[in-house]
Amino acid sequence: MPNLYNKKLAQISLSTSCKAIILGSILGDGCLKFYKPYKNARFWIRHSIVQKQYWEWKISQLDEIRTQKSERIQSPHDLSRKKKLFFQSAALEELTQIYKRTYKKNILQIKRTWLNHMTPLSLAIWWLDDGSIIKNGRNGVLCTDAFTKKELKILKRYFIIVWNVDVRIGQIHRMYKGEYRSVFRLYFNTTSLKKFFRIIMSSTPLPSMISKYCILYKDAELQQRWISEMILAFPMCEKEIMETIRQRKMQLKYFRK
Repeated sequence: MPNLYNKKLAQISLSTSCKAIILGSILGDGCLKFYKPYKNARFWIRHSIVQKQYWEWKISQLDEIRTQKSERIQSPHDLSRKKKLFFQSAALEELTQIYKRTYKKNILQIKRTWLNHMTPLSLAIWWLDDGSIIKNGRNGVLCTDAFTKKELKILKRYFIIVWNVDVRIGQIHRMYKGEYRSVFRLYFNTTSLKKFFRIIMSSTPLPSMISKYCILYKDAELQQRWISEMILAFPMCEKEIMETIRQRKMQLKYFRK
């Protein structure tokens, strides 16, 4: 990890966990914004109602920036049939300082100068927001659709230099506002995914999110080895881990053959 003691972002007077959650969230389901007539930035996050436990944990860690009116429920809209859970912080100078180092003209800037301040908790938040296990249950992806290929190259280099985790940049085509567009995502093979999970699992806030870490194997011995690693990270959740893996295997045709 880089030595960040004398860096301005490290000296902002918010707790380490609060800054970690903010940095992880702005890569995922949160952002920093200015609202008139306030001169300082606010931090906000939004999650589906089905992620209520995760959202409640997040905002419980943000007491130093919340207000009595920070949380509310948003009604479903045209793009979603489920209610949304919304958090908006107070307008604070400390958040403005983070904004100035991570945004330019209201657009998030992917730069090593602030990525270096990410912690395992930041990475865990980013994964829980935008990460998924895909294909045969042993590969992973971070949905980085809003970022350019140039920005993903910065993220790829950051992963390998700071965390020794190799990721691949992949391109897909998806429908957006009635037309297809090309977007880029970060992909993990099995080796990289396991290495990444070993970094972040112990920082995962809730056992209810263990499904995000359930790598699947047909080989019983390899499966048991990974189950053992998950139990080390979530020692009170052995039954939940076993049941989640069983259910996920039932859902995937690859494991029902």
